[in-house]
Amino acid sequence: MKKLIVLTLTLFMTIGLFAQGPFTGFFKPSKTLGGDYILKADGSQREWLFRPTAEINAFRFDYNKDEKVFESSSFSGFGMGISYQHYTDNGNGELINNFGFNALVMFNATENTGVGLAATVNALQFVNIGAGYDLTNKQFFLLTGAIWTF
Repeated sequence: MKKLIVLTLTLFMTIGLFAQGPFTGFFKPSKTLGGDYILKADGSQREWLFRPTAEINAFRFDYNKDEKVFESSSFSGFGMGISYQHYTDNGNGELINNFGFNALVMFNATENTGVGLAATVNALQFVNIGAGYDLTNKQFFLLTGAIWTF
């Protein structure tokens, strides 16, 4: 019972932290938020936002357990998920994403169609690299690709 109370209190504390607004404008394109959006009431800037994201694999390296090697495939899947992105103002009032972290559900579009989970890091707005696990084929993979945050 004590564990349940501690867990509940911890969850309520986290809700209070997120009430500051990193999810504000979640379903709006980041370019429409404007540079003044990241200004807080105290004059500081909020630079981190949660955003929906989509990813296309450029190269995917699946680990073959039997041969103990990575096998590559190109343009073999896509993914969707949530990202925690760092934004800066480009000086014209537009927000520019320069790096971030992503949690994705990946869909493999090869002959071994499957679903997996991946964690990736992106930089320079579109370049993405990460790792994941294919739940259907039960194999580890590395991936590179292009990512779009909305």
